[in-house]
Amino acid sequence: MELSLIYKWILQLHSLWSILTLSLLIYTTLRFFYKLSKNKIFTPLDLRIALFALTFSSFQFIIGFVLYFISPNLNQWGNPINEIFNNGIYLFNLITFPILNIFGILSISIGWSLFKKAKTNKKRFLRISFFYMIGSLSFFIIFYKNYI
Repeated sequence: MELSLIYKWILQLHSLWSILTLSLLIYTTLRFFYKLSKNKIFTPLDLRIALFALTFSSFQFIIGFVLYFISPNLNQWGNPINEIFNNGIYLFNLITFPILNIFGILSISIGWSLFKKAKTNKKRFLRISFFYMIGSLSFFIIFYKNYI
């Protein structure tokens, strides 16, 4: 099987998975901001929703890095660095894409770990909604630049 065919399949999987991940992250963020504003209690369903969002974003991160390493643009690292910075497509695919991907998954993971340490419902909702919102913005920028 050709590498270009695998690249196309993983690119298609990445685009579909990013839609699922963004939808789940936005839903989680809006749900938790709403529950924060209404002073609701943190239920086991909320825990599961946050965990699903973390899992989906982790898979998004893995798919993105597999896509990065089999991309035909990876060969452009042999060019001088100023040529990469002058070309917007190469700049995004080689530098911006992995940085945003790492930043998105880090913010979501930090939000999850801070959430586990929180004792009150207000702190739980605030930490997850804030850090998941940052992660979803990072993944949205990647989605916007690649597919819109």
